[in-house]
Amino acid sequence: MIIVSIGAYLRIFAITYCIPFQNQLTTNTLSAGMNNDAPLVSVCTITYNHEPFIEQAILSVLEQKVDFKIEFVIGDDCSKDGNRAIINKYYELYPDIIVPLLPPQNLGAKQNAINCLQRCTGKYIAFLEGDDYWSDPYKLAKQVAFMEAHPEYTMCFTDADVIDETGRELGNPFEPATREDYTIEDVIMADKVFIPTATLFFRNLLPNPIPKFFREAISGDIAIHLVISHQGKIRRIPGVTAIYRHHPGGITKTPYVLAQAHKAQFQMYEGANEFFDYKYDAIFRKRLLEMARTQLIYYSGDRKGWEKMRYVWQNSGNYFRYSGFNMKDLAYLTIVMFFPSLLKSKKKS
Repeated sequence: MIIVSIGAYLRIFAITYCIPFQNQLTTNTLSAGMNNDAPLVSVCTITYNHEPFIEQAILSVLEQKVDFKIEFVIGDDCSKDGNRAIINKYYELYPDIIVPLLPPQNLGAKQNAINCLQRCTGKYIAFLEGDDYWSDPYKLAKQVAFMEAHPEYTMCFTDADVIDETGRELGNPFEPATREDYTIEDVIMADKVFIPTATLFFRNLLPNPIPKFFREAISGDIAIHLVISHQGKIRRIPGVTAIYRHHPGGITKTPYVLAQAHKAQFQMYEGANEFFDYKYDAIFRKRLLEMARTQLIYYSGDRKGWEKMRYVWQNSGNYFRYSGFNMKDLAYLTIVMFFPSLLKSKKKS
């Protein structure tokens, strides 16, 4: 307790005597936390068994240089390691900033995220998972400055570096962002997510209640991108502000698991199309047709004979629903699935 008291005293001393002499955006969030006004930004963090990483994530938020108040909502999904002890340690140091959500039992990542998002009270929400961290102390200041100056935008993001659990740099799993501006059409049609989760920053415009497709979505990221981009444009702010930690472990990506995930994402897009009252029906139908074709071609690839025939028969409904019985495309799919050697011989000739 003596160490904690000294640490807290030094922080207060620095805030009282040092920060007032700085002319730039260098105010520590602790000073902002003493303001009784509502927070401008809610940082939303979901975490589970992130003991080796959570402290770095927390510190990267507390070290942000801002001149506005933030709140830091951290939802620990009943971790089995020392994750909660670390969260509680920082809550004791920063009770005016940190809002711990500590359910008595495991909720699952999806419900944990929804609970945290619904607890956020700021005008803006910045997302940061417990095993990632921010590398730029001016990240929030930059994103707030842009969003305050451009009300037509509802979401912004930056680039991120990707590392493994040892700190080794990896290839980027996100779709490379090549433009400044994006729309909901880009979100719907993207083959891969192009917004790094650790850099996501958006206006707190989440619908209440949370729509069914959002609650059941296999990808909470895409669900957020859809409901927010429906209300405005998206901007990519150049520069790296965060580190995304990619774990090689996790659920084994067997063909069965991938097929189930594909099916769940298909249902999410159908649900979103209905939620938006078919405003973007042409775009969704194009995306859903692509996914239906993938479902037939890719996930039937390892099947043979009658097993393949049965799979195609059972999963062709989605394709016909969105293809409009395009006979030329159907003929092509039939060749790809059942007679691929014909395509190879045609390419050779």
